[in-house]
Amino acid sequence: MKALVVYSSKTGTTEKMASQIAAHLAENNMDVKLSSISEVTLKDIEQADRLYMGTWTSGFMIFGQRPEKEWEKFSSNLPVGIIKRTTLFTTYKLLTGSMFKNMRRELSYKGLRVERNVLKSKTGILTDVQKQILTQSLN
Repeated sequence: MKALVVYSSKTGTTEKMASQIAAHLAENNMDVKLSSISEVTLKDIEQADRLYMGTWTSGFMIFGQRPEKEWEKFSSNLPVGIIKRTTLFTTYKLLTGSMFKNMRRELSYKGLRVERNVLKSKTGILTDVQKQILTQSLN
């Protein structure tokens, strides 16, 4: 099974989280490709069985959280009809607020099957519970 971990990172925290997700998936016998949204290709997306998509939380401290603009542009340019199970992740400073709702809205009309379980981190380091969620996402 092939997994693609796609991320957008401003300070390196989301990149760190994406790297940890990719490493955990590889430990669970997945063939994993890790790519920033500026480097990923349509072929990468087509070849993946599972997608893990993440970005940092943009917006005001307490309200207006949303994916940052580069991630929004990337998701809006995805072709319609990509039927892939997708897990979302984000990093944040204070709160995620409506972040995942906004990410789901960006992806909903593309055909992606976005999982209910999401991953979020202030530090970019995966917890044991998050690793369990990732392992369960493989079933």
